[in-house]
Formats: sequence, structure tokens, C-alpha cells
Amino acid sequence: MKVLSMILAGVVVGYAISDVRPLDSLLSSTAEFGSPATIVNGLTVLALTACLVSVVLARSSARGVLVVAIGAVLVVVFRTVGMVTGMFGDWAGAVGAGALLGASALLAGRHRGAQASLVVAAVGAGLLGKALDALLQADDGPVFVWDVVGAEDAVVPERAIVMVIVASAAAIALFLAYRNQELQPHETRRTLLVGLPLPVAAGVLSWFAGGHDSGDALWLGALAGMTAIALVASFLLPGRDGRLLLVLFASSSAGIGSFGFAAGDSAQLALSVGLLIVGAGLGYRWPQLYIGLGGLFVIAVAGAIGGYAEVPTGSEFALPLVAAYVVVSVLATSPGSLALSLPVLFTMTLPVVVYAASYQPGLSSDEAVATRTSEPDHLVLSVAGLVVVAVVTCACAVLMRRPAVVSGTS
Repeated sequence: MKVLSMILAGVVVGYAISDVRPLDSLLSSTAEFGSPATIVNGLTVLALTACLVSVVLARSSARGVLVVAIGAVLVVVFRTVGMVTGMFGDWAGAVGAGALLGASALLAGRHRGAQASLVVAAVGAGLLGKALDALLQADDGPVFVWDVVGAEDAVVPERAIVMVIVASAAAIALFLAYRNQELQPHETRRTLLVGLPLPVAAGVLSWFAGGHDSGDALWLGALAGMTAIALVASFLLPGRDGRLLLVLFASSSAGIGSFGFAAGDSAQLALSVGLLIVGAGLGYRWPQLYIGLGGLFVIAVAGAIGGYAEVPTGSEFALPLVAAYVVVSVLATSPGSLALSLPVLFTMTLPVVVYAASYQPGLSSDEAVATRTSEPDHLVLSVAGLVVVAVVTCACAVLMRRPAVVSGTS
């Protein structure tokens, strides 16, 4: 039941992540990409909320954390079905998803299965949610029973129905799994020190790198800055907990060359989901950190070769398998470290800027989005991702020499 509840909670968090926009300001609806106001965006608020909730509720009763988790699920559902719209809805979605992530991390405790389920479900839904939305949306499908789901709300009716079902199941599963459980106290005094500056600093670097007139040097400088921030944060976390942050960062950096998971059609989407599950299962049964990091290194090399020779290498198909394997291999970690590390995949990496700012066709329309005029060469990005994976591997080797932290200490 714990594993099931974390799968459902992770799916809700992941879909909320796929819905919040990384570049749109939550302070001003008219702020343009590149404006300082865009630093306060949905993903940043989500990451900050997850960190705060994991610390504030760390010594609460299981029932108190459960109330927050179920309330956050309801907020995310109301946002998804269009009942909370506009800027207030954007804030509600970001805060609700962050609260659910922080509370779920506490409920999962140090149970490897529960943590792995939460992480893989959130990562999968966060990265593949938009593609699944495109498949769920029918061209001439009926408008369902509620009128709030309409074109003006930009909500896919089928997605709203799926989200209501999943979120309701998540609330029930969380209640059944944790209603009689006592949480173990977790010391999280360092969590705020690391978790609050982390997404803000990343937002500043993304803002610099996202300017319309920024060149290769600024892009690569931003990536170097994010790498330095990730390294510092990982060593500030107690014990070996910083490895999770590093491998999430490395997974996204390795994916620069492949530009994410394969999700162009239903078959590719199903394959990516299947590879995520298989990778997580292998990581849970045979956790080997260095094998996983070696796989990321191979993917980064394949991306560099593909960028140089301009030939497809298929690395986007291997990425979900290896990423899930290496992430699950470093679990279990403290709940606070889990809550602040998971958003790193979406907030702290140059690919977030690349994906959102590149000229790409929409998933469900023929329109294209172009918000910048230049970006680094594909080969340059691939080589940069390769270097990041190598640096992270060395950092993980150093962290492995630290003693593991026992629950209740810092």
C-alpha cells in the first residue's frame, strides 16, 4: 500500500510539474522571458514549497502530514480541471504540487520502495505528461459534464477526468497506508540552508542564459555555474544524501544531446514508460551507482557523436532506462533531501532552458514556439553534458567515502 500510494502521489506531482511553466512569471502576467520577474516561476515556487513543507512538518504526526498531502492533492485537481484559473491558479498549482511533494517525501520516510515509487512516478509524469496529454486529446471529442473545462481554460477534458480519478485514488491510498503510522523524527536543519537558495540561484542563471542575445559563452557559463551550485549543495547535505541531487542533475545533463525521452507517438511513449519502470526495478534489485553513471556517460558520448555526425544514435530511448536505474540506486535518503533534490531535474539544468526556449513544434498543434534567437551548437551542448557527467561521477566518488547518516541525526 505504501508503494501504491507513492506511485499515485508521484503521478499527481509529476502531472502538476508538466503543467506549471518554467519561464512564465508568477509575479506578473505580462513579464516576458528574460525579465528578472521570470525567476519567480512555477517550478521555483514548487521547489521552495517542497523544501519548506518537508522541514516544517518533519516532526509532525503522520496524520498531520497526511492532511496536508490530501489537501494538496485536492488543490492540484481543482487547478487541473480549470476551477482555479489565472495567476491565482498558477500559484495554487505550484504551491499545491510542492506541498504534496514535501508531504509525500515525509510519508515515504526511508523506505526504498516508497521513495523509488515517488521519484520514478514524478519524473515520468513530469517529463512525459505533455506527450500523454496530446494523445488523450481528441480532435472532435465531446465536452464532458463540467462546463469549466473549455477552450478558454486550456484544459484537456480527457486529462481532467484522468487526473480526478488518479488524484482521488491517491488520496484514498495515502489515507489507508499512513492513517495508523507514526513518523520517525528526521533532523532537517540543513535542508533549508540548501533547499531555499538552490532553485533561486538556478533561476538567476537560467535568466542570464535565456536572453535573446546570449551567446555560447553565456550558456556554457550558466551550465558551469549550475554544476558548481549542485556540487556545493550536495556536499552541504548530510552524509551521502547529496548523491541523489547529483545523479538527477547528471541525468538531465546527459540528456542534452538526446533532448529528452522519446515520446513522439503512443508507441514511443509506452516504450519510455516501460523503460522507466524496468530501470527502476533493476536499480532497486541491483543498485550499482557507478554502473548507472557509466550508462549516463555512454548516453552523453552518443549524443556528442550524433551531434558531430548528425546521425541518430537512439540515446533518447536509453535515457529513461539508465536515468531511472541510477536514481533508484542512490535511494534511500532522508525525506528532506528527497524533497529538495527531486525538483532539481526540472529547475537546475540548462536543458530546461533549451527545451522551453528552442524553436519546437507544439505537441498538439501545428504552432511552434520561438522565444530566443540563438543557442549553442548541438555538439557543444553534448560535449558540455559529457563533461558534467564526468564531474558529477568524481563528486559521487568523494561522497561515497562519507559515512551514511543515521535517521534522526544531521
